Order: sequence, then structure tokens, then C-alpha cells
Amino acid sequence: MSFQPVLPLTGYAGWRFLERTMERQQDAFNQSPGTQKELDYFAENIGKVTSADDLVSDYRLLKVALGAFGLQDEIGNKYFIKKVLTEGVDAEGALANKLADKSYYNLAKAFSFISSDAAAATTGNEFANDLSLKIEGTGYLAVTTSTGEIAYTRNASLKRGADGQIVTAEGYTVASTRDTSLLGGAGDGTETDGGNPTFSGITIPDFVETVTVNDKGEVYGNFEGGGRGLLLGRLVLTSFADEEGLAVLGADETNDLSVDRETAYFTATEESGDPITGRPLQDGFGSFARGEAVEAQEIFDAASITAAFLTRSFEVAVGEQDDDMRLALNIDRELVTLADDDMSEDAKWFSIMGSEPMRAVFDVAFGLPDSFASLDLDRQLDVYKAKAKAMFGDTGVAQFSGDEMRDKLIKMFMVRSEASSGVGYSSGQIALTLLGG
Repeated sequence: MSFQPVLPLTGYAGWRFLERTMERQQDAFNQSPGTQKELDYFAENIGKVTSADDLVSDYRLLKVALGAFGLQDEIGNKYFIKKVLTEGVDAEGALANKLADKSYYNLAKAFSFISSDAAAATTGNEFANDLSLKIEGTGYLAVTTSTGEIAYTRNASLKRGADGQIVTAEGYTVASTRDTSLLGGAGDGTETDGGNPTFSGITIPDFVETVTVNDKGEVYGNFEGGGRGLLLGRLVLTSFADEEGLAVLGADETNDLSVDRETAYFTATEESGDPITGRPLQDGFGSFARGEAVEAQEIFDAASITAAFLTRSFEVAVGEQDDDMRLALNIDRELVTLADDDMSEDAKWFSIMGSEPMRAVFDVAFGLPDSFASLDLDRQLDVYKAKAKAMFGDTGVAQFSGDEMRDKLIKMFMVRSEASSGVGYSSGQIALTLLGG
């Protein structure tokens, strides 16, 4: 990137100059040809990404993605980044949830649409986004397995099979009906097989461009050129007198607590009672909605990613000339968010300890030696709170939400950092500078 920030002074005086000229310098940096080239490429190609592999294999996309979260130095660590992105943030044991540096969590959360669960629901077929659904409220989808057995599931992440029929991720045909009459239980006119109602599946013709599924489960095929869609069929829902009596498909026990009941497949038993099939949004049945994977993709905020990339990249450019300035810019931005967070004050301090850039500022401002980081974390917390109380009047991080306290912290950091670099400050000069305006 060709633009170089203007930093004629060092230390706190240099920081004050940078503050006064920040808006103009950031704007010039944003408009530089090199920066615009990176942003244009990201805007044109991020929409093609559907998996962690897609992102980590494209150096230019990954550069913007990582740069937006201050992780640009990790661009060569593709296996690690892929693992963070693939596991996402929903599972308690996901890697991003275990790392002290929350930049990885923020990265995985922002790109949650390419986590393993989301990618599985939205890749591999042309109608993936249209058919990635979820069931809200009561009901199961009835499906026909590859062996012809009738099973029931709440996993509505569907796709178009090789023969055009709507199937589950496992390839099981999803039951539906084209009958316009209200459906009830077995014996209402639908065919039954051993107490299980049987319906025809829904086939998506080759000439259909897109598919739309509404909350009632009505599946419409849309053609090139628009116009009113063709009703291809209706998804139906099934309930049971005793859902706990359902048996896991292929298992002997009915109530397996280790099974995720939102994704597993079940079969009816005497304990569960016969299936009761009906229309979504009628007779107590639930409805269909867009699946989490599609929601995550739809809410992906590319604009905020590029804005964060610009901010962080400017900080990196500043840091190439004066690393103390970069650290000051980082903490001035990060502390606003952290101070206003609703987590406990101790948790905020631990977040600072886990962030190398923020920790560097506080350790210097507090006059702590390099060996301090090797102490027990609880001991470190006590020292941080005591130092904060002595220097700023309060033990909490929340006090840094205001500009005045952040500026005081940055001033302490700048003056002490410059003194330690051999500029020649005496202890008396440092004290006078900190007390001065």
C-alpha cells in the first residue's frame, strides 16, 4: 500500500499530532490505489466463498479477512485459521472459544456462514440456499430412507437430489403432498403403510431457476424471467402423542439422551403412538423458516469487514514507522468496546491480559517488568486492579470508556515507553510530563 502516514514527532507529542490529523490521514490511506485494489477484489469475490477452504486458499481474500481482526500476521498459518473457521463459535468446545485472544472468536463469528455445519447445508447443489430450512415449533419431517423405511427428523437442511427430488443431506426423500385438502392423522384419505402415512416427494424440474419455500411449507419453482411460480408441492409435518417414545433410527433404545433431537432420525414405536400428519401453521403444528446457515450468510456484513480492514491496516502502516503509535491507536479503539461490554470487570481484565497489544500498553503504563507476565493470573489481576486504583481512581476497566481516561492511559504509556527507549528523561521529568497537559 503506497500511502505512508505522516509522523513527524515521536512520543506523546507525536500522538497528539496524529490525533489531530487522523481523519485526513485515514481518508488518504483509504483512497490510495493499493488499498482500493484490495477492497475491490474482496467485494467482487467474497460472495463466491462457501467454505473455510475457499477462504484460506485465496490469499487476497484471507488478507482482508484476517486484517480486519488484527490477525494479518497469521496469514501463513492456514491450517490453524481453517480450523478456527470450520469449528465456528456455536459449540462450547470450538477452538475459537478456547483461545485467550478473542480476535479469533470475532473472526469465526463474522464468518460463521462457512463453519462446518453451515457449509454442509449450503454447498454442493444449486438450490442449497433455497432449501436450507428449519422447523419452528411442533413437527417432524417424514422421510423415506434408502432402505425404504419411514423415518422422522427435525433437520430441514434439504437439497435437490440427483433425480430432482427434494432430499435430506443423507439423500432421504422428503415426504410431501399435492393434495389441497387439510391433512389429519392416518385414515384421513392419505395412504398408510403400517401406521405410517406415505406421500409422494417433491421434484424440482430442470427448467426451474430458483425455489421458494414459505412458512406453510409450500414449495414454488420459479422460472427465468420471473412471473408467478409453479406450486411443486407442500411439505407436511408430523407429530406424535409421546415424542419421547420415538426410537432413534437404527438403534434399539427409544430415549437416547446423547442424541441431538434436532438433527437425528427417528422411527415410530408403540410408545410414541401412530404419526399424526398435518399442515404447517394448522392444528398446533409449527412452521418453516430460513435455516441458520442461510441466515448467517445473509447477515454477513461485508461492509463492516472492509471498514475494520481499513482501520487496522492504517494502524499497521503507522506501526511500520512507530510501533508505540500503533499500540496507542489499537488500545484507544479496543478499550471503548471492552469497557462497555456487559462482562464482569475481572473478565475484562483477563481479556486485556490475553490481548498482546493491549497488555503491552498497560504493562508499560503501569511500570511492570517483563517478568510480570509469568506470575499466576490471579496475582496479575490483583496487581492490575491495584495499579488502576492508584493511577486512575478505580479498579475497573469500565472507567476507560471515556476519552479523558483513555488519553491519560496513553499519555502514561507514551512517556514511559519513550523514557525506557533511552531518550534521556529523568524520573522528575517523567513526573512533570505526566502531570502536565
